[in-house]
Amino acid sequence: MAEGRIPVDTAHVDETEISDEEFRSAGTAQAEMKERVLSQPEARARYGASLEEIRRHQATLAHVRRARGFAQSAVAELTGMNQSEVSKLERRSDMLISTLRKFIEATGGELHVVANYPEGSVELRLPWGSVSGSEETGEKTGTLPIDVRHPAPALERSPNG
Repeated sequence: MAEGRIPVDTAHVDETEISDEEFRSAGTAQAEMKERVLSQPEARARYGASLEEIRRHQATLAHVRRARGFAQSAVAELTGMNQSEVSKLERRSDMLISTLRKFIEATGGELHVVANYPEGSVELRLPWGSVSGSEETGEKTGTLPIDVRHPAPALERSPNG
């Protein structure tokens, strides 16, 4: 591989169409496997504990709003949206970070964006709110608060590159 080139995956997806019957059969097989596993009391307990752990750490925007005691109309007023826009926002799977920040701040919170890596987590500083950027230049920048004296180890190169 040439220096500075990004490796490209050359594998191709099997684009064979599957029949409706094959699709139903695959779903049935998955359901049967789940049923067999959950028929064992110990496995059922572990499964339930895993689901509960996931639920404790996940929430939709609607969950957050209700838990904070806000009606959609109140959040709409605080964000400069109308109630139907807040309703749509709560159901969206993709949105601007600035829109998410407005929603979180309207409900009394503060948004932090964290990237998780195998070596640890890094909170991203984004150019909004109280982030002042570089003190020397007065410039607003999105920077990672990483200790540059101890950089992460370089990723291993492939044997070809």
